Amino acid sequence: MKNYIILIMVILFTMTITGCSSVLNYQRSIFNEESKIIKSGDSHSYKDRIGSVREDEIDIKFSSFSGTDTIWKALVEEDVDIVLDFKSVIDKGEFKVVLITPNDEIINIINGTEERRQTILLKKGTNRIKLVGKEAKGEIKMNIDGDSNIKVKVKD
Repeated sequence: MKNYIILIMVILFTMTITGCSSVLNYQRSIFNEESKIIKSGDSHSYKDRIGSVREDEIDIKFSSFSGTDTIWKALVEEDVDIVLDFKSVIDKGEFKVVLITPNDEIINIINGTEERRQTILLKKGTNRIKLVGKEAKGEIKMNIDGDSNIKVKVKD
């Protein structure tokens, strides 16, 4: 009986470790895989994530971020320009911010450490802005300035 309990504990421990590592490996593999980035669902992990995401602004610090994290969904009724002001400082790993158009086209907005102001065309339909990382540590601040007809939804 005692050996049976030990065997069950060893099996559960092994399953836990291999299960978690396969999820982390998947999240790390996303960074360069467009087919995984465009998925409507997200798969991500953070060791730490401090800050806030609002309808017009994001200000977060993070560490050990891997995977994709949709921060905004923007529903637009006709093609419209928005202006993004952003500053990203990446201390470790790989990090980018992408726009995914309604046609699942990926447009890179930020790659690594950058600071600038950029005008981006949102196409009619639902556009998504995602953080994408691979073992990334850093911070990002970004503001959206656009037409009042744009319906921006913060992704929970």
